[in-house]
Amino acid sequence: MTTIRNWYVVYTKPNTEKKFAEQVSLIKSGCEVFLPLIVEKKQWSDRIKSIAKPLFKSYVFVYVDDFEYHHVKRLSGFVDFIKFNGKPSMVSNSEIVKIKTVMSSGYQCEPVPTRFAVGSVVEITVGTLKGYQGKLVERKNDSVFVIEIEGLEQSLMISVPSDLLLSKEVS
Repeated sequence: MTTIRNWYVVYTKPNTEKKFAEQVSLIKSGCEVFLPLIVEKKQWSDRIKSIAKPLFKSYVFVYVDDFEYHHVKRLSGFVDFIKFNGKPSMVSNSEIVKIKTVMSSGYQCEPVPTRFAVGSVVEITVGTLKGYQGKLVERKNDSVFVIEIEGLEQSLMISVPSDLLLSKEVS
């Protein structure tokens, strides 16, 4: 009988990713766990220390079959599987390989939400700038967007939380 396994993303309690991943690795049925870690230097008053922290906060990738899928739910730190449209999100093996390749490249990386892509038209949905639309020209971080003001040949850097923006479809 062939066992069919898939990569799923588990959402864990805050700061329990490493403990959760260790528990999954102790399951002796052949399942796998992947927790991408990045090294960050922390400054204390008396020393600098390197700390390995998860690339994706509260996310752990697990490669499990149907039985292991239900077993993982009972582990300490488990909150839920990441779901889209009510179904657990599966990640392709090629995407896992991509993440592993990037992690082993030695280049510094950090996750960036892809909700707003450079070049997309966005609209501010709340506040005094409600209804203001522009093209997203540059993205500084999660709350600083550079929006082009058409007709002026200028861009305006606006510090707006991303949850106040709406991506508009270009027709």
